[in-house]
Amino acid sequence: MKILNLTLENFRGIKNLTVKFGDYTDIYGANGVGKTTVANAICWLLIDRPATEEKEFNPKTIGLSEAHHIAEMKVKTDEGEEIAFKKDFYEKYTKKKGAAVAEYTGNVTDYYIDGVKFKQKDYNATMERALGLPLDKAKMLIVLSYFADTMKTEEKRKILFEFAEDFTDEDVFKADKKLAELKDYLKIPGADEKLYTIEQWKSIASEERKKLNKDLELIPTRIDEVNKTLPEEKADAAALKDELKKYETEKESLLEEKRDLGKDDASKAAVADLKVEIASAKAEYVNKTADARKEKQDKISALSDELQNISAKIREIDGQIPNIEGQILLFSHKHKSLLGEYAKLNVKTFDKNAEICPTCGQKLPEERIEELRVEFNRKKSERLAEIKSEGQACGKDAINALEEKLKTLKADFQKFNEQHIEVYNKRKEVEGELKAIPAFEDTEGYKELQARMQTLLNAPKESKAEEIDNKLSEIQEKIENVNSSIAKVAAAKESEKRIEELQKELKDTSARLEYLERGIYLSEAFTRLKAKMVTESVNKHFSITRFILFRDQINGGLKEVCEPTGQNKAGEWVEYRSLNFAAKVNTQLDIVNTLNKHYGVNLPVIIDQAESVTEPMKINEQTIRLIVSPKDHMLRSEVF
Repeated sequence: MKILNLTLENFRGIKNLTVKFGDYTDIYGANGVGKTTVANAICWLLIDRPATEEKEFNPKTIGLSEAHHIAEMKVKTDEGEEIAFKKDFYEKYTKKKGAAVAEYTGNVTDYYIDGVKFKQKDYNATMERALGLPLDKAKMLIVLSYFADTMKTEEKRKILFEFAEDFTDEDVFKADKKLAELKDYLKIPGADEKLYTIEQWKSIASEERKKLNKDLELIPTRIDEVNKTLPEEKADAAALKDELKKYETEKESLLEEKRDLGKDDASKAAVADLKVEIASAKAEYVNKTADARKEKQDKISALSDELQNISAKIREIDGQIPNIEGQILLFSHKHKSLLGEYAKLNVKTFDKNAEICPTCGQKLPEERIEELRVEFNRKKSERLAEIKSEGQACGKDAINALEEKLKTLKADFQKFNEQHIEVYNKRKEVEGELKAIPAFEDTEGYKELQARMQTLLNAPKESKAEEIDNKLSEIQEKIENVNSSIAKVAAAKESEKRIEELQKELKDTSARLEYLERGIYLSEAFTRLKAKMVTESVNKHFSITRFILFRDQINGGLKEVCEPTGQNKAGEWVEYRSLNFAAKVNTQLDIVNTLNKHYGVNLPVIIDQAESVTEPMKINEQTIRLIVSPKDHMLRSEVF
């Protein structure tokens, strides 16, 4: 579609103006005489939005009320049809019943096609037919800077991905056979031939890796805790059982001897009753102190758990601090190294010796020399861009972030150490309170009962019985000690078994983590290769523009972006925002020209500040250039 002419009446300060357009039209004027107004009028007629993206735009001339503000434009479609579009914007006044004068009640826009008034929806439908595109897409083709400067990243990526080939995972595997190993990782367990997507598997693997890393931190601690329960010397279980059998035999012999002692029934009954009384008193005392003991033991247990948790946090932070410090040092060295490499490469020029054929010694043809020079500049530009990207990843901001993290870790380390001391002291205090609760045998009541027992056992036979009881007590104590040793041997055996289980778990966890790390590395390599294939597939449609669609992150992932780049005079690829104005305009022209081809249309292109571009890129579309000319105090146009 081409614009043939434009007529404005009372439009944003322009009282009357008619402009004729050709394939190339230059509109000259000093600042403030209406060049931008012409661009806004064209876009307002074509897509119902101004070129400047002004909100709540209207064509009123300030200070001029009750006037009609008109813009009319004749276009010629690609099929040769000529159509006149017109919009008439004016204020509406309504005289209410009983009122003396009419009141302002809003603004009205009338729509005309070839002089006939239509509803807005019919006007827009006809305009879309003439444009060959929906109105919301036409804006990015008509206003030159709209795609590169204004559109959201997500919208730009969506449009650019229309250019990309539809790469399947199998296409990526074919592009790099070393990635074939990844297929084994993608198999869904128990689902025959079904596979996870790369994104699904990587998400699952990342979560499992977090858990495995946590396990690898905790398992050695658990092994250490079990090791602490092992006795310093390992006892012989068989010898202990033999010793126990001997003591049991001695005990039975003493009991038999005691039964043989002749005691009168009254004395026996008194001793028996007193024993019952002692047992009852002990049971009552134990019941009375049980709650207090349990409360103290529960507190000790809770404080021990808290100490273990704090210790785990201290170990975790203590392990992270040297890693962060090492990473800061690594980033500093790497950034310094990249700065040196960048400076050295930036001044490197094409080697004149490369112009000489190494075989015959004669100068190569000019076209071959030019190819070598272009290849040299391309590789130099690519490497400079890579160095810049790598430098940003390990630069001041990254180091500052790591130093801030290190500061936080050290503060946490100090805080948890203080908490550890506080909780440890609290536990010692509660342990002391538990020890302060006396055993029944240490109470005055028990001592009184024992004194009464001694009074009953004052006869010679009672002395013999006391002697036997003392021996029985000694034997019983030995039996209990041996039983305790046997129990410790059994517990040690269980502990050793648990240590073996934990060591196997540690080995299996390490192997599983190594397996996952390999898979994650392959999946990231796959993603990068696919990203590269998609980017190359998109970029081959553009002449002088290359898009960066994915950017490496410090954590190893990829961030979805949409950054156009262009070449400077040295042939280096530079991000769009860093290009000079003329290079930006040519990048915009390349984008608009390619989008027109993609959608199969030819829409007019408006270039603002065109005086700043001495060598604009040649495009196929009708071009309207707005040029600042201080000597032109009224708009002037030239048609080519």
